[in-house]
Formats: sequence, C-alpha cells, structure tokens
Amino acid sequence: MKILRTYEEFIERVNECGFMTLSEVLTGLPSLAAETEKSMWHTGDNETDPWSWKSRCAKDKKLAFGCIIGGHKGFVSSEMYHIFYAAYHPEETMETRWKTGKISQTLWTLWNLFNEKGVLSTKDLRDEMGVTKKKGGSAVDTAIKQLQKEYYITVAGTKRKINKLGEPYGWPANTYELVVNWIPKEWADMASSITQKEACEEIINRGIAIGVNIDKGKLQKVLKL
Repeated sequence: MKILRTYEEFIERVNECGFMTLSEVLTGLPSLAAETEKSMWHTGDNETDPWSWKSRCAKDKKLAFGCIIGGHKGFVSSEMYHIFYAAYHPEETMETRWKTGKISQTLWTLWNLFNEKGVLSTKDLRDEMGVTKKKGGSAVDTAIKQLQKEYYITVAGTKRKINKLGEPYGWPANTYELVVNWIPKEWADMASSITQKEACEEIINRGIAIGVNIDKGKLQKVLKL
C-alpha cells in the first residue's frame, strides 16, 4: 500500500476509491489513517498534514467531508456524491418529519438556524442554543452528526475561536453549511434517477471493490446500509 504524502496524492486517492473513511471503521476498507504515517499528523502544514487535508478538501470543494459515511467521518468524491446522497438522505422533507414527530426539537432548531444564518461552527450553534460543551452540548453534537449523516449539512471549512480581545486562538474548528448551498454546480445532479436501494447497492459494491477481503454483511452493518 502506497503511503499518501501530499494533499494532491490524497485527493487523487479518494477520487480513485470513490470514498474513504478518516479512521479505520472496518479492516480492509481504505482509511486516511491507514494510508498515512502518524508522524505526518498535526504538524500544521497544509500540504503534508492529513489533519489539515480534511477541512481543506471541503473548503476547496475537491471532496465532501464530514460524518457522511454511515455517520462515520470520511470523504466522498464528486463522482460518488449523488449516490451517497440518494442512499442516506431521507425522502420526506424536514418539515414533514418534524410535523410527524420523526425528529427531535434540537435537530429541527439547528436546521432552521442553518437556513437563517448560513455557515456555522459547533461553537456558533451551541451559543445560539444557549448551551455549553458540558451542559446541554451533547444533544447539539448528536444533532449536528445526524444532519451530516443524512446529507442536510456538510463541512464547509474551518474557523478559529476569538478571545475577548478579538484575537484568534486554538486549533481551527469545523464550520458547516447546508448541502444545497455548498455543493458545486459542476458536481453530479443530486436529483438523480437512482433509487435509494440502487444507491446502497452501488456503495456496497464499491466498498468491496476498493477493500481487501471485505465481508459484505459487515460492510452493510458498518455503513448502516
């Protein structure tokens, strides 16, 4: 297995696979952690640090990134994006799901915040909801993950926290945006004629093709398909 050493190699590899998880979720399935060296991570170098690649590829709109592979963090190529969208995005509208009691109050509130305010970070959302990481934050975090998993929102880039003096500090945090606003026009049309069943089958088949000794049943369970 070739070790990925540059941002360009990483983009090429994901486009070749169609999708890749951030860390290993199933032995034999490609992951960024397995295809890079530990010493490369968290150096802060945009070109050679895999930790920076995940947000950079979303900001550059080269790949989609987020909790978008069955709820696991990972990357999806432009070629495969409409297939993942068809597999994971609910057929009912968010409004219908809310009126029929299929989603939580927190998720409904976050959905409306994104529609109203656009690009938001986890901190922004906690502030808007009046919660902190330790008090009430877990429900917000769960809803953010669900919105990503169901292809309502996606990672759009990063931003750093600002202190009382207006100075940035800490590691950059992910920002999120509605998929309909983020997705590049040149990408495949999300309103594809592919059915959810067909999309699920195509993802499973691709996973088996790019993996090594992948068990179909285990893959379906891990990817929640």
